[in-house]
Amino acid sequence: VCQIHMPSWSKGRVALVGDAAHTTSFPTGMGTSLAMQGAAVLAKALFTSGGDYSAAFAKYYETFHPYAESVQARITRGINLLVPETAEGIQEAYKRFN
Repeated sequence: VCQIHMPSWSKGRVALVGDAAHTTSFPTGMGTSLAMQGAAVLAKALFTSGGDYSAAFAKYYETFHPYAESVQARITRGINLLVPETAEGIQEAYKRFN
């Protein structure tokens, strides 16, 4: 269980969408929605860029990144409860659920 936080979603002529760009992790239930919304934002940016894919990729990141980050932020606490990373986290989660 993890999230992907990348400083950029493109390099050269390649842009990432969906989980490749911004995995939120399964507890959000938002993976497919974010992938479809992000692809639509990228498509619009490409359509309106006049053929400048670099500008389109920058617009896609600038437009969609804040939303993807907000979804990721909402689930961080839940991930820590569902899948603790440390022994102390496991004990804390056990206490909460028992």
